[in-house]
Amino acid sequence: MRLIIEFTVEKNEFPIEYRRFFMHFLKTCINDANEGKYFDKYYKKAQAKNFTFSIFFDGPIFNNNNIELSSNKVKMIFSTSEQLTGLIFYSSFLEKKSKKIKISHDNSMVIKNVTKIADPTINNNKILIKMNSPLLIRSHCEITNKDYYFSYLSDSFINEAERVIRFQLTREGFQSEFLEGFKIVPIKCRKVIIKHYDCMLEASLRNFMIVGNPAILKYLVMNGIGSRKSEGFGMAELLTDEV
Repeated sequence: MRLIIEFTVEKNEFPIEYRRFFMHFLKTCINDANEGKYFDKYYKKAQAKNFTFSIFFDGPIFNNNNIELSSNKVKMIFSTSEQLTGLIFYSSFLEKKSKKIKISHDNSMVIKNVTKIADPTINNNKILIKMNSPLLIRSHCEITNKDYYFSYLSDSFINEAERVIRFQLTREGFQSEFLEGFKIVPIKCRKVIIKHYDCMLEASLRNFMIVGNPAILKYLVMNGIGSRKSEGFGMAELLTDEV
């Protein structure tokens, strides 16, 4: 299920670490809906979540500590392959509609519309995608206990990206035969540095080609690709499955 949530903000600005705010927004929506019935399902402990989101600002200017907007309109696209998860969040967004949502001590926003949109259709084993939110590829070093991130410019990108994505698919129950021939190829990309939880993360934007079984391609497009998907990373838009 894919949803578009349209907001208006009181002041035409947003914190530079806006993903943290929208993560808190999603958590609050689930906590407040249905008397918190589904909160533990998604937020009781650190666990992989089968959803992703991307935020779209109108004419943003990125400064050191904030984002200046050219209008008061902000849009979120929320995506999940799980029908129940989609319905739970859809209901929680509707409950928040028209209510003031605090962004900071002097700013707030209001949900104006929540709309379901059609899921992408994938029939072939090769697709071209556009990253609507940065693709994060993370490797954790047990020796140093540190995380390392790879953009498409890194010599290790292909190996690390395929390792991360294969792990993601295996964890969700895809058997080895579904993973045969899987690969991801940068087509027209841009390296970006994202500030997130006071860390600077190297990531990639723009276009990639992905090859694999149509079932796993659909899963990745619907739930996000790579690391930290539920934190506003890895959301892909299907451009074509006729590559």
